[in-house]
Amino acid sequence: MKKYIALFAGLAFAGLVSAQSNVSKPMSFHIEKEVIPPRLTIVGTPKFVDQDQNDVIDANEKCYIRFEIRNDGRGDAYNCVAHLSATGTTQGLILRDMPLPIIERNTSRTIEVPINATAGTKTGEIQVSLEIDEPNGYGPDPVSMKIGTHKIKTPFVEVASYKISGNKGGQLKRREEFILQIIVQNTDQGTAENVQLDLNLPENVNWTDGAEKHLTIGTLRPNEKRTYEYSLMANQKAADGTNIEIALSESKGRYSKNAAIPLQFDKYVGSTISLTVARQDEEVEIQKASLLSDVDVDIPSNTGKHNNNTFALIIANEHYSQVAAVPFAINDGQIFREYCIRTLGINKDHIDYRPNATLNEINDGLDWLDMMTHTYVEENPQVIVYYAGHGIPDEADKTSYLLPVDGNGTNVNSGLKLDDLYARLGALPATKVTVFMDACFSGSKREQGMLASGTRGVALKAKSGIPRGNMVVFSAAQGDETAYPHRDQQHGMFTYFLLKKIQETRGNVDLKTLGDYITKQVSQKSADINKKKQTPCVTPSATVGEEWQTWTLK
Repeated sequence: MKKYIALFAGLAFAGLVSAQSNVSKPMSFHIEKEVIPPRLTIVGTPKFVDQDQNDVIDANEKCYIRFEIRNDGRGDAYNCVAHLSATGTTQGLILRDMPLPIIERNTSRTIEVPINATAGTKTGEIQVSLEIDEPNGYGPDPVSMKIGTHKIKTPFVEVASYKISGNKGGQLKRREEFILQIIVQNTDQGTAENVQLDLNLPENVNWTDGAEKHLTIGTLRPNEKRTYEYSLMANQKAADGTNIEIALSESKGRYSKNAAIPLQFDKYVGSTISLTVARQDEEVEIQKASLLSDVDVDIPSNTGKHNNNTFALIIANEHYSQVAAVPFAINDGQIFREYCIRTLGINKDHIDYRPNATLNEINDGLDWLDMMTHTYVEENPQVIVYYAGHGIPDEADKTSYLLPVDGNGTNVNSGLKLDDLYARLGALPATKVTVFMDACFSGSKREQGMLASGTRGVALKAKSGIPRGNMVVFSAAQGDETAYPHRDQQHGMFTYFLLKKIQETRGNVDLKTLGDYITKQVSQKSADINKKKQTPCVTPSATVGEEWQTWTLK
């Protein structure tokens, strides 16, 4: 038996050796892998979804990209991963890969891939790319989209504007009541909660109306504002340059700003400041609240030559002793003076500004013009006269009079006859005399109603007066019309559009263009808001003919 076994083993060994000696190439084996592929597509356009539905990734917001993916292949899709990447303003954003569930053939799935924003998110824009990684390379084409980002929304509570109004002549005086108006506004994008206001008066300044020093304003939404008014009075011991302190707070304790309002006694006050808004963006438009007219701010500065040979007399009569006040006349005169200096380049020493002028003071102003023009006669002097206040008619002959603040609305002898004014101005040795008259002479007030009790209660069609010499007169109204205020802008309607055109043109406007603009704008605005006619007009003297049309104020 051992013999057969040995023989078999030997034969086997010999055969193996013989087989190896006959092989010229090594033997190899290849196993085929069968793949039944999916075919993935993204259906439609992926959608960005955010919590507050403003289509922006806000700080601290959880968002996601939602899309539908479909498998139209012969096989199921396993182990797929959704991958988000982004470029741009990516600070504070967290993007992660997301494994997808099995997507069986001939089925669709809705997928939501998260984007989380932290408090460090900045305002800007990102370009997001969405890719689906399928292990065998059968994923869909990448898609991309742009998404806005926004930093954390916070409120900002501040005094957006304030105004101090003196009781007499626009001057802030001791022992006389004055009005403080303030606007508190949320000038940022977050909502302010539990807003508190504390108004602290300096020593020797007191309340006169029992107003509360502490106010709980409550909630202020973005751009929301509240207006408050206080009646105050300073005694004769009040220090000049002292401040009224306004403390503001909100629930977070970080997003408010206090204000200090200076008091300057024996000076003209009115439109004071309009503070800068914190910021503005595309979500909630922050419109700066202001107690100022748009012509009271951004007064253009003169960049050309100075008008050293121009002299201006400005009379602004607001507070009358015997008849109703003229709303905003002081503001009219003050701001017109600013335009004369800053935009028209007139030397401030060549401007005589007379608020609340008596008859004697008006005559003194005319005497000053006579002196100055004769002193500068060799420099070809020019004259500008501005008047805001009441005018009255003579009921007997319909002639017109300016009414000084000490005048009586039923006694024309207490006023200055318009023809006499024009005669004095026309006699000046001036090459040009331009008169702006924001008054009416029908017996009406700047508001509705008659000027004085005891009048007939009917507006008269007064004569407008005859310009003399080298003169052109701009009048606010004609005949029996009223010269109305523009309450939204806190000016006379006529004065507002006069200033508006000077502002827009930086003073580089001829009188014909200026007159056409004022007439059109005042007529339309008065019809819109007053439902009454007010038709400004321009009247040149016979001497200047049409020459006035090319005159300018600079």
